[in-house]
Amino acid sequence: MEIGPIKSKKEWDNFLLEAGGTFLQSTRWGDFKKNYQKVKKIEARKDGKIEGVCQFFEESSLFGSYFYIPHGPVSQKRKVREDLCSEVVGIAKREKKMFVRTEPLQEIGIGRKPFSRIQPQKTLISNIEKSSSEILKQFKGGTRYNVRYAQKKGVTIKRGKDINAFFNLLEKTKARQGFNSYRKDYFRDLLKTNNCDLVLAVHKGEVVSGIILLYFGSTVNFLHSASDYKKRKLNAPAFLRFESIKIAKEKGCKDYDFWGVDEKRFPGVSSYKKSFGGKELIYPEGRDFPIRKTKYLAYKITKKAKEALQR
Repeated sequence: MEIGPIKSKKEWDNFLLEAGGTFLQSTRWGDFKKNYQKVKKIEARKDGKIEGVCQFFEESSLFGSYFYIPHGPVSQKRKVREDLCSEVVGIAKREKKMFVRTEPLQEIGIGRKPFSRIQPQKTLISNIEKSSSEILKQFKGGTRYNVRYAQKKGVTIKRGKDINAFFNLLEKTKARQGFNSYRKDYFRDLLKTNNCDLVLAVHKGEVVSGIILLYFGSTVNFLHSASDYKKRKLNAPAFLRFESIKIAKEKGCKDYDFWGVDEKRFPGVSSYKKSFGGKELIYPEGRDFPIRKTKYLAYKITKKAKEALQR
């Protein structure tokens, strides 16, 4: 088996789909993220055929930079996943990175237990191959009521590229909930370079809620959302979520990934997502590979202290 740089984007993505990977390891996502950070791709081949792929991203901190492998390496063979991790660690050592973190979809047996996560360890996936009416029945009673109430109040849906309307809502949501987010250019580029939809809920000509969906293979991923708190009594987000499922069905999607639930860190959001039904999927714990151990320890202490203050 040989490990080296990517040879063909088409082969890479076809392998990724067949292996059950997510968009985070797709070449299109990597090309998009290159606008904001360094991205590298390596693959394992045997007799010319891809056995595994690994896309990793350079992340920055006060103590130095590190490599992050989200939902990867991807391979049906554990040994290949581990070999790809080891290759990334070797690159990280040569480039004097602080550590390497992997959050794979399948277990690996090397590295050490991480002290935190970047991507949620749990997500909620709903099969949407059933009819829309059957999907609605899977929602909790209160959520079904909210969907119908918003429709009764005249909330409608539109798709487009009106990133200004979405970003204005997001700024209000950030101020209200106290979280950080990306700049407007990030969302504009996201819609341009990825297979995405911006779906907005409108009431009397005013945008009151919005979501960004990303499609990869037969899965639609719920990535970002925002809503107008002053218009919360319209229940537009529930209606918007239901309509987005219908849009995904039209595109031939089979699964709707609600992209992360975490009852401890985000109890309200997680409970809300669960009200739409679906099955919980728990990913492996992930692994860290410390390289510059003193800086890694300082980063760990600072990170854990910050997380404790946010609770």
